[in-house]
Amino acid sequence: MTSIIWFRDDLRLSDHRALDAALAAAPTNTRAIFLITPRTWLHHGWGAPRVAYLLKSLSALHSELYDRGITLEVRNIESYEQAPACLSEMALEYNCTEVHAGIEYGVNEQRRDLNVRQALELLGCSLILHHTQTAVPVDQITTATGTPYKVFTPFKAAWDKLWASSARPEPTTPELIPNSTTSVQSSVVPKTIDGFAAWPQLEQWEAGTNAGIRRLEQFIECDVEHYHTNRDRPDLTGTSTLSPWLAVGSISTTMCLDLLIEQYGPSFDDWPKGPLTWKNELVWREFYRHVMNAFPDVSKSRPMKAWTDHVPWREDSEELTRWKQGQTGIEIVDAAMNQLSQTGWMHNRTRMIVAMFLTKNLLVNWRHGERHFSTHLVDYDFASNNGGWQWAASTGTDAAPYFRIFNPDTQALRFDPDGSYRRRWLAETAALSPEPIVDLKESRKQAIEIFKQAQSNADS
Repeated sequence: MTSIIWFRDDLRLSDHRALDAALAAAPTNTRAIFLITPRTWLHHGWGAPRVAYLLKSLSALHSELYDRGITLEVRNIESYEQAPACLSEMALEYNCTEVHAGIEYGVNEQRRDLNVRQALELLGCSLILHHTQTAVPVDQITTATGTPYKVFTPFKAAWDKLWASSARPEPTTPELIPNSTTSVQSSVVPKTIDGFAAWPQLEQWEAGTNAGIRRLEQFIECDVEHYHTNRDRPDLTGTSTLSPWLAVGSISTTMCLDLLIEQYGPSFDDWPKGPLTWKNELVWREFYRHVMNAFPDVSKSRPMKAWTDHVPWREDSEELTRWKQGQTGIEIVDAAMNQLSQTGWMHNRTRMIVAMFLTKNLLVNWRHGERHFSTHLVDYDFASNNGGWQWAASTGTDAAPYFRIFNPDTQALRFDPDGSYRRRWLAETAALSPEPIVDLKESRKQAIEIFKQAQSNADS
């Protein structure tokens, strides 16, 4: 008997229930596959940073599997539509009765899996899905009335209870198989994909589980206890910067939590404020997957709050171009946009600042900002990116009303008090810095009135 493990955004060997199940079904005859789908990735807005980092991470996974005698096949099938035929071909070729994979919550991904399942069933083969992207089954978390959560804080309370009551298997990693590598014929992981340019900044980012664990251990040893005070400071090294590894699944939420539990014990109530605050940030990632599963419209570029479709968003404009180029004349915004373009990453506090500036002060459609981030972020993750943008634009899960609008200058004084973050990321463009493209005070007033009118129009 042969089993197949179908890797997706869970490119690791540890804490991988789908891999564990595949190996349990066929301990000496498990094959691995990864499907490259460039047309789908382009349709989903992926950019060169995300693709380049995924391929680098896939190469690291390839080496780990190779050392364990597991064949990894990398197949380019262009789009999800070819997945049923590809998996059926493999199932026939290897006389496979089980294909194991991690659950993905997007509308297109769920449709793909349904089509794959139906195709495999015709061959007497089963597609068996496991939770590999979340620490708990977020699709099973509901309110007391059986409805999904729309606000983070009560979701977190329910998540904490489910985590505490869930039985978790002991962490496992497939054993090394000495001298097995000569008999394993695996695919070569490509370094580039047609349709995506090479990304020069890739060398700034390590990839693979081992590198992720090193960074995780360093963060817990040096920074996590001060996380609650330093996490909003883009001028400090106060965050974990683990988001690229989490986005491709080289490390998991559970792996992060296991190390925290090893350090601080199993009860969250006993943790210091720093580790507890970081744990809650990890739960935000789970919350956005819960939202994506429960409210499929977010996968279709629709707002969670339907009334916000009445906001007369501005579409393509000179201001949008200036925002993308870091030429708005608002220092903290321009510094953050330069950081994004030069590294593929942006501090979380400044992600909120630039998103709220675009959607509230400039009243530009949040979908443009979401798309720009998706094409430029090395850690692009649809659920987190969409959730963050809808939060900032007051179209999504934000419990606060629409009139909460950050003042970028005030934010800069508070979170970059000596200006070192701004100086670092404005150094190359300081001489070109223009006058502010908008009056922050007047544009805030305008945004509040426009949102108020949109809500009134929706209610009438």
